[in-house]
Amino acid sequence: MNNLYPFKKLKPLSIYSGILVAALVLFLLLSGCSDTCKTTVTYKTYTPIYASMTDLRAEVEVLPPQPRESQGKIYTYGNYLLLGDPGKGIHVFNNSDKTNPTDISFINIPGNYDMAIRNGKLYADSYVDLLVFDMVDPTNITLANRLEGTFPTYNNQFGVWATGDDIIVDMEEKDEVEIQRNCSEYSPGVLFFKRDEIAIDVAFSPNSAGGPTIGTGGSMARFAITGDYLYAVDDYQMHVFNVSVPENPNDVGLVDLGWGIETIFPYKNNLFIGSQSGMFVYNIDDPTQPQYMSQVSHITTCDPVVANDTYAFVTLRSENNENNWCGNTFTNRLDVVDITDVTNATLLYDFDMTSPYGLGLDGNTLFVTEGDNGLKVFDISDVSSIDEHLIQHLTGFNAYDVIPNNGTLILTGADGLYQFDYTNLDEIKLLSLIPAAQQ
Repeated sequence: MNNLYPFKKLKPLSIYSGILVAALVLFLLLSGCSDTCKTTVTYKTYTPIYASMTDLRAEVEVLPPQPRESQGKIYTYGNYLLLGDPGKGIHVFNNSDKTNPTDISFINIPGNYDMAIRNGKLYADSYVDLLVFDMVDPTNITLANRLEGTFPTYNNQFGVWATGDDIIVDMEEKDEVEIQRNCSEYSPGVLFFKRDEIAIDVAFSPNSAGGPTIGTGGSMARFAITGDYLYAVDDYQMHVFNVSVPENPNDVGLVDLGWGIETIFPYKNNLFIGSQSGMFVYNIDDPTQPQYMSQVSHITTCDPVVANDTYAFVTLRSENNENNWCGNTFTNRLDVVDITDVTNATLLYDFDMTSPYGLGLDGNTLFVTEGDNGLKVFDISDVSSIDEHLIQHLTGFNAYDVIPNNGTLILTGADGLYQFDYTNLDEIKLLSLIPAAQQ
């Protein structure tokens, strides 16, 4: 085991998941009660915070390097690294010298969480809009186009919708209220909501509203480009854009996916969709109309995915923290799914893990991030015994997502953005660290 050096750790996990399980058990026990039975339900009230989308659109600009407030999605494009600052924008680095990446600019984009690049055009979300930036010259990035109102479902927090020019930019936690109800009348969830207030059963509400988390993107990506098409998933749907005219994306399709959609991973002519309820496979032989092939379902939990010709690898995580709700407290594992027949994706094996987050694949090498438990590197030549072929377990830092890139591993976590040389898997070397801003 390698211990690089002691870095700071994340804040302790929230107790939300335990409350969820307790509430569900209580609900099942009480479901058979008569109307004379009473139960006290605790609700937490939230107030939506609104802003003018017109004002937010005016804030988009390219600035000199700025402090990084938090770590978001990662993306590589040639000799450049892009690091998201969730809800704020994108930091751009010249990575020609991987031992000393240089911060060259910050693209200020309110409500930005995802990105993808094709032919010198950067595609990025901004709340409900899709933006196109010209970065043929990454030292001189300019806004080329904006598609307004492309992602309308973003503007929905806990079932509350904004109207007109308003946009919901956050949900402010207010008071807790206790209500006594007949057992037979109680059903967990939302008690009420209106434009200026919502009350949610504490057993079903995360600690914060959060945000909705190619060159090459990481396994947590919600944007994917393949051929002339950009695919973008939100919580419920997949948007299809024709980007054959790079600066003028054409919205050509919309696919209903279900609920709890989290990630998208393209491989050849298939898209692998990670959701809180399972992994879905969609074929894109007709790129304008992705076709559902099959799915592998699992208990509600967080679920990024990567794939090769034969297998899909899926991490399931149960942890809940202030920025994420994964839905249960029991499942932390790596699943191996047979996709030789994509019309019948089949779970083959599962292996216990410790809070797995993102993952990356390079040939027979699988990289799995485990939050405060660091990074694990596996030989997957024999998928039936992955747990017996741990090559390295690097600790002493927080690991969220990874991109293996021709012998260089790009890793992001709470402490910053790391780059490792993995050309020798027995001796993985730290190349550089772009530290997170001091909290």
